[in-house]
Parts: sequence; C-alpha cells; structure tokens
Amino acid sequence: MKKLLALTLAVMMLFTLVACASETPETSSQAPATSSEAPATSSEAPEASSEEPEASSEEPAPESSEEESSEEPAPESSEEPEPEEPVENPYDELEIGKATTVPTIDGVATEDEYATVIYYDELEAHWNLGSSGEGLDVYDVAVYLSWDETYLYSCVQVIVGNERTYDNTDFTANRPYIFDRRHVMSAIVLGDPCLPKYQPADGESWAWGDAYNSGLGTEWSLSAQPDGSPIKADHFGALTTSTDFSFVVGVSDLDYEYYEQKIPWAALNGGAAFTAAAGEKIGYAFVACVEEVDITEDTDPDAKYVCFGAGINGYKNFGEYVGLTLVD
Repeated sequence: MKKLLALTLAVMMLFTLVACASETPETSSQAPATSSEAPATSSEAPEASSEEPEASSEEPAPESSEEESSEEPAPESSEEPEPEEPVENPYDELEIGKATTVPTIDGVATEDEYATVIYYDELEAHWNLGSSGEGLDVYDVAVYLSWDETYLYSCVQVIVGNERTYDNTDFTANRPYIFDRRHVMSAIVLGDPCLPKYQPADGESWAWGDAYNSGLGTEWSLSAQPDGSPIKADHFGALTTSTDFSFVVGVSDLDYEYYEQKIPWAALNGGAAFTAAAGEKIGYAFVACVEEVDITEDTDPDAKYVCFGAGINGYKNFGEYVGLTLVD
C-alpha cells in the first residue's frame, strides 16, 4: 500500500513538472508581441530622423555659400570701375599754361600777361568746325588763357568792323537781345569732352532741355552797351551771379575788343567737385559774334560767327568743345 501511494505521488509530481514546462513557451510566445510593438516605436523614430535630414539639408548652405564666395573672383569685387574710353575728335591737342602772374581784369590783354595764346587759323579744326560766315580771317580772333588753383583766366580778342549801335538796358526782355549784339558766348565742362557722358545719345546734338538739366556744362554770354557798360546772361548754370566771377569788355569802335574774365572753378558746372592741377583736362568753347545781327525767327544770313570749338551755337553738344589740358 505504501509503495502504491509513493508511486502515485511520483506520477503526480511528474505530471506537475510537465505542466510547468509546457507553460514556458506561452511566456516566450509573448515576446514577439512585445517586439512587434518595438517597430511601432522604431517606426516613429524614422519620422524624427526624417526631420533631421531636412535640418541637415539646410546646414550645407554655409558650405555652398563658401563655395560660391570662393568661386567669385576677389579682384572683381575690389577692382574700381574701368575708366571711360574717350572718343576721337578732330581737334589738335591743346594746353593751358599755369599763370606766372595773375592777369588784371581790365579789358586789355597782352602775351606777357597770359601763359597761353591761341590765334585764329581758318585751317585748324578747333576754329573752323563751328564758325560760319564769310571773310572771318579779317577779324583776327585770339584767345588768351591762364589758370591757377582757384580761377581760369580767359580773354577773347577780336577786331571789329563798325561801331556798336544797340543801346538799351532791357536787353533780356526787348530786342535787341544779347544775341543780337556783338558778344562772346562761352561754355565749359570740367573734364575731357571726349568722354562718353558728354556725347549726345543720337550722336549729333543734345535736346536743349536735356543739356540744360544734365548739370554737365556751364554756358554764358558777355556783351556791352556802346559806352562799355557790361551786359551778361547765364544760359546753363549761374556762373555770372557768383561773387567771385568778374569780367570787363574793352569796347572799341574799329579796333580790338577784349572780353576778359576771371572764372572761379568752384562756380562751374553747378559747383561740381574739381581740383585744378597739371594734367587735368577741361572742355572749352566760345562763339564770337563779331558783327551786330538781327536774330529773328531765322538767323540773319549775314551773321558772322568765329567759333572756338562747336556745339554751343545753333545746337548743343558738350562733346564738341575743345579739350584743353592744364600744364605747369
């Protein structure tokens, strides 16, 4: 009996052990379920990592900008703009000597008083390009020039053929206007007139309003009453209203007249910055109306104009002023 009881207990213990062993696979079978949740967690990770590439895709920007900056040639950013190339003109190279003595503005000029004198020559382009009328050689025109750091000194000399007759003081509103009288109209640009900025867009002339508004040039006229009383008029700019500007017209009946003036650099071209020094170039032109004329709607066909350069009488063109280099 005891043996049967012991055998029964042994069998029961064996079944218990088998049952316990059969429960272990169930626990392990849950592991995949746990691991199957892990991908869900890891599947969220890619979302986070998918955002990181976007951030990282923005980070290379500095690298690309470095590459771009390394590709940009440093000299181009540091180089100054290339100077404008002058165009050709028909004039000879001319110069203005520096003043050794300051000319006296008294309506008379001599070679000893001025550094440079340029005499009329009908064969020279700077005299004949703008001149018009017959027999101009008899008027014996010359221009006297000097300069210093403050002023340009100029005197136009012209022999005349008859007396001055126009005599009224209201010449700006009533005929005879300043252009009807014997007069000298002058113009200046502070720079080489061959530079592109002085050339008209159409290659021929500036529209008057465009020339006036450009601020590139100064233009004015000088004349006198028969008794020598001065007459002046500004066209581009306000040179003659400057307190530093002065002039005298030395009036003659049948001999030389002198249009002498002291022109402050600072009053030219609207006060544009300009340092008068050897090597600098200016554009200068003038028209000497050597006889009184009757300017109505049509220009007097008998009008006689001796011009130094062109581009101020009849049409406007800064590029046709005569280039003059300042020299010691």
